[in-house]
Amino acid sequence: MSEKLTFHFEGALADEHRMNFYESARFQYAASRLLVKLSQFRNAGKFKQKISHKSNFDVRLASQTDGSFNINVEDKGHGALADPFMNVSLGDLVAYVSERVIEKLSEEALQDASQADSLAEEQPTIDQAAEGIISSAQILKDLPEDARDLVRRRVAEISRETRLSENSDAIAKIDFARSEKLIAMAAPLISEMATALRRSADTLEVSSSKSGKSKPVLFLDQDMASEIVTSVVDKEITAILCDVIQFNKDNGWGKVRIENGALTVSFSIPSDILPRIKQTLIDTMKQDQVYLQTYFVRDRAGDVIRLIIAGILPTPMT
Repeated sequence: MSEKLTFHFEGALADEHRMNFYESARFQYAASRLLVKLSQFRNAGKFKQKISHKSNFDVRLASQTDGSFNINVEDKGHGALADPFMNVSLGDLVAYVSERVIEKLSEEALQDASQADSLAEEQPTIDQAAEGIISSAQILKDLPEDARDLVRRRVAEISRETRLSENSDAIAKIDFARSEKLIAMAAPLISEMATALRRSADTLEVSSSKSGKSKPVLFLDQDMASEIVTSVVDKEITAILCDVIQFNKDNGWGKVRIENGALTVSFSIPSDILPRIKQTLIDTMKQDQVYLQTYFVRDRAGDVIRLIIAGILPTPMT
């Protein structure tokens, strides 16, 4: 028989129907490990020290209402600090790290989707559909079902571009050293967040709302989550000479040949960096090689699978 366990909190913030997000998450982490290990013990008279995908028994978190599942978090701003380092929202910083950790939609994916039967001549392209969603001129359910996730992903990309552009002065305070620390911290945590798409959900969308207007910041489907979970972003920037063979100047996606031409990998340029280096990259592509500052993204075997561009340097004279 199914059992419902309720963890009931009263007093302090709980009386205001609120909890501190970090404290509640620590509680959920501890409580979930306790229940899974007790479930293991119930089955076998013992439990494992580490909980893996196979030993993660199906104890479920239940939504208060039927349908899709929301976890809502509130941020009151800068607290007592009168002069914070950056005057930006948490959504802006989520956009900043997402731009670096999440791979951009490839040019091929955009073209293939727009040329498919589901997006024939009478249907908008992925970019047109995304712009329509943002401007409220298009409703997602009116689009072909097999194109909706791609459109939602592109909407999140465009929203991040807009958000980071609007906060460019504040974002400029994040220098290379701070950016390295942010990515080293955020990449494994976003990877951990993506594990929720193994069995619990098919998609995850993070949105930010101010004054009642909700804007997407991040969208993941199961394929994206699988790539994030099985990859590791280098903690430090590496400068490499490479041959840029493809570049989409609109969204910053491209392809390069590295390792003396032996390996071809994709790259993405965060939208807050793209306007600053786009023309330099285009001009430098006319040469044999481009000198890029990059983060390597590796698979579990340590092989490079894609690059995140952090900057561009003058090509050294040979």
